[in-house]
Amino acid sequence: MADYMESYEEDEVSVENTEELEELKYSGEEERPVFELVRVTKKDFSIYELYRKYRKKQLVLEVEFQRNEVWEKKQKYELIESILMGLPLPIFYFKQQDNATYVVVDGKQRLSTLFDFLNNKFALKSLKILSFLNEKKFGDLTGKLGIYQSQLEDYQVYSHVILPPTPDKILFDIFDRVNRGGTLLNKQEIRNALYHGRGLDMITDITKTEEFVNVTRKKHEKDSRMKGSYLVTRFLSFYLLFQKCLMKDGAEYEYNGDVDELIEVMLQQLNNEEEEALAKIKELTLKSLAMAGDILGRGAFRKELNGSKPINMNIFETTLYFMALLIEKDQDTDEEKIKEGLYQVITSAEFLDLIGNSRDYPAKVYRRFMLMENLAEVICND
Repeated sequence: MADYMESYEEDEVSVENTEELEELKYSGEEERPVFELVRVTKKDFSIYELYRKYRKKQLVLEVEFQRNEVWEKKQKYELIESILMGLPLPIFYFKQQDNATYVVVDGKQRLSTLFDFLNNKFALKSLKILSFLNEKKFGDLTGKLGIYQSQLEDYQVYSHVILPPTPDKILFDIFDRVNRGGTLLNKQEIRNALYHGRGLDMITDITKTEEFVNVTRKKHEKDSRMKGSYLVTRFLSFYLLFQKCLMKDGAEYEYNGDVDELIEVMLQQLNNEEEEALAKIKELTLKSLAMAGDILGRGAFRKELNGSKPINMNIFETTLYFMALLIEKDQDTDEEKIKEGLYQVITSAEFLDLIGNSRDYPAKVYRRFMLMENLAEVICND
């Protein structure tokens, strides 16, 4: 692979048209009133019950969307002391998956602290009221102090559970309202919680590879808002759609202009795919990224193939789709013809209109991917 990476600052590697990631509010129009689509129930859990679910991987905490909200030690000690005193905690929010697995919407730091204490990972310190418990770990609460083990395990957590099939476009708004007091999440960060599984794990793995970093110049560890993950997610959604591999309710999925729904269907499908199928999708994506880097260099996925411009997500997904088609045709092709042909398409007035206003409108989406299919045919038959 050509080494065309140069020193750069992460802030210089921006992505165009990602403002849609921040648009969390529900704006759809449904025949049924919005409130009829929301299913939320109240449920109480003991801390020990939640701990048991966590150990059985039925409670998902290990998601990255709350990565910047790490508690200080003092907050952890005060949380344990409050519970041991029987004081009420703020309500927890969970999202129940179809398979009865729960994803933590609000309460990750509290639960992480509780589970760490149950696992004897830290001792209590600086307690003001229950000072006699200072320097004690959970395992030390025996004998006369055993009542405090029971107090902790039996403590009831009051929660609201968001039930399926509450649609994602409403879940985005729920997440926004619940987390408004802390870090404002974007859609991809929320999806990282809603669809935590093998599909999103594969997408995250792709963003960590040399192939992805070399061609996008976006390092995973510095991509604090998961925009790299969003680029790959959109590409895979449209790739599976136009390869007629995307299914919903037993039928081929038809794109209606709702990108959030398209991504929802795609991620659910990927999470249910066999490992072998996911490996093939990942391999094709990495080959396509490498091919784009080798042929287009620093200009890959940018307007006019100009390396000084930001990544354009529509050019990213269509270019990668074009590269994937060439790889699947498995023909020797002239790299200069590929670069010149792609340049002619993405700088044309028609294509620029297709990635302008209302760019996710079905007619515009279908047309720009058709242009890439036509270009691949021309290149391979020339």
